Amino acid sequence: MTAITANPKPGTAAATVVPDPPASGTIVPLTSRTYVNPVPYADGKSHTAPDPFVLRYRSLYYCYATDEHGILVSTSPDLVHWTSHGYCYTEAGRRNFWAPSVILINGVFHMYFSNMPEDETDTHTEIMRVATSEDPLGPFAKRAELFGTFAIDSQVVWGDDGRLYLLYADNQVTGLSEDRPGTSVMIDRLATPFAREGRPRPLIVPTMDEEIFARNRFGDGRDWHTVEGATYFTYRDRAFITYSANAYEHEDYFVGYSAAPLPADPADAHIDTLEWAKQLNGTSFDPLLIRSPQVEGTGHNSIVRAPNAIDDWIVYHGRNAADELYVGTEQRVMRIDPLYYAEGGLDTPGPTADAQDAPLAGTVHDDFAHGLGPAWTVVSGAAHAATAPESDGGTAALADAALVADETGTFIAVAGTPSATQVVDVWAKAPVTPLGACFGIMVRYTDDRNLTKVEIDAGRGLIAVIDVIGGVASERVIRRGFDGLDLNAWHEYRIERRYCRLNVTIDGRSFASCTISDVPGRTGLFARRTAAAFSAYVATEHVDLWGARLRDFGREVRTDERLVIGDGVRPHGVRPATITLDTPLDGNRFVLDFASDTDRGQTLIAVDDYRLSITAGGAVLMHDGETLDGTARPVRLREIGGPVRRDRLGRAALTVRIEALDGTLRIHVRGRSWQMPLDGPDAHVRITLDRTSLTGYTRTSLVSDERKGA
Repeated sequence: MTAITANPKPGTAAATVVPDPPASGTIVPLTSRTYVNPVPYADGKSHTAPDPFVLRYRSLYYCYATDEHGILVSTSPDLVHWTSHGYCYTEAGRRNFWAPSVILINGVFHMYFSNMPEDETDTHTEIMRVATSEDPLGPFAKRAELFGTFAIDSQVVWGDDGRLYLLYADNQVTGLSEDRPGTSVMIDRLATPFAREGRPRPLIVPTMDEEIFARNRFGDGRDWHTVEGATYFTYRDRAFITYSANAYEHEDYFVGYSAAPLPADPADAHIDTLEWAKQLNGTSFDPLLIRSPQVEGTGHNSIVRAPNAIDDWIVYHGRNAADELYVGTEQRVMRIDPLYYAEGGLDTPGPTADAQDAPLAGTVHDDFAHGLGPAWTVVSGAAHAATAPESDGGTAALADAALVADETGTFIAVAGTPSATQVVDVWAKAPVTPLGACFGIMVRYTDDRNLTKVEIDAGRGLIAVIDVIGGVASERVIRRGFDGLDLNAWHEYRIERRYCRLNVTIDGRSFASCTISDVPGRTGLFARRTAAAFSAYVATEHVDLWGARLRDFGREVRTDERLVIGDGVRPHGVRPATITLDTPLDGNRFVLDFASDTDRGQTLIAVDDYRLSITAGGAVLMHDGETLDGTARPVRLREIGGPVRRDRLGRAALTVRIEALDGTLRIHVRGRSWQMPLDGPDAHVRITLDRTSLTGYTRTSLVSDERKGA
């Protein structure tokens, strides 16, 4: 148990022009950027996009989708506005090109998909193949077949253990089952991007009637089940796999998920040996995504981060419920909705069909289509835009946009305001010459005598953190060798700073972490006598605390109480404790996880005159002594799932999401949302813990500098 005390930190707030605050209970977008599902295309036409797999590469998102005649590809700068580019892969003599997924490996895009001979009618002749291209728009060229028998719905991911894993669906494990025969989600390791190790394991198998594809399919009384479309991702100390079940033609096609705890050391996170637990397992039915009055057939999703490099979004297909279903006619279109984490599981307001807040941009963001903009300060050296922007600002110009450092000196540029809690995400590459290459990310810059940077040094073959305090420099080598990375190719570098802690990931893989100075500073880029190229820079004000990270919670709050950490932050002793979040609410989103230490535990959250009471039985919001009715989110055709979720210690758990922008406050707990006016920009969140613990805390900025090259 560790005692913590408050350390006040100044907050910031900014504004965006939005409509007047709505009446209590009405849920409308907070921001000026909105979207309505299904997402629109630039040509104004309706495009089908079954089984959408979305990949972010530099300044664009690429969606790969199923089609009878080939693999479809489209692009978007923001996940909302899409441009169709037709087919990126076709193959003579084959049809039904199903469920593509793409992974970038050292500058080469590897696409995994299934198709079948054009003269076959049995879809169990679908065979999984691999095709590659150096251009995400293709054309892709076939390189290999991964199976000799039916296999579909691929996803290839890098594990933090440095291994490539293939998730897919086939009938090998449960196809002959007497109990629940059908298609299951499987996993195998890849020896190379073009060959399996051949030691498959089941990850998710059928367990309930809601997963039935067809009743008495073979005339012997056995019902055929289908569990397919797996997507792997992680959050905090948990791994998740979403999947879809029954049949995509069914109205109640749905998305469920499995979860597994992650080991403390990322290198020990072997995806195929984690202890996976299926959320829907025959005793309850509370899917992540299922039909609403407006949308049906929701499923086969991918997960991708928003432009702010923080928020996860679920991309899936669905049909307009008002349209008549025509067998043999493709009607699945692409839809997006935010994905949240609550009570140790997943949550989404989807499937939505009315105006929603669009995915957020970063606090500072730049695609460099026009070089460095006014948000930047050049400390030394110079850099220039790699390509001249097209007059129409088209996707071709955005796809190629980059900033190239002058190799004759040391280039340093920083942006934004000083902070100690930011996530920086940028794509970079550098020509490795006989003299080497040295480039990286400026994590904290005050002046030349006070800075912190992550340095990729090709000549020495290492990644180091350089910390300069008062002119005294120290170097910590956090990684020797690049684990197969070709620095000449584009890679995604991500730095998460949490006061004095720094985490480094490359291409989504955890590489290293270390301690640094906790003094705030500006973030940016640097290159030393290297023509390094940078693309799609994002820096977002954000902090995420949970587990041992909650030791930093005292830096986020003001309180006269003594708090302790032990399976969460709780009062010292039996008396309730009140704390105030130091950062003003307006312009920010707070996600607060609570657990009741006893059945009589209560958490009170106060914002202005609003009071939210949280107990094991749920949450009640009051204003001036009156109870406010919440709006159901997501909207479903029937009430499903139980009211109480419990954590690994058996405590009743509840997650509260609180956000505000320009005088409008929104509060969400599982299944319900409230929206109402907020008095003044300086409102703070006050929390009283009474026999309860705060087990997780996230703060994310909702505002942006609006710098955008496209």
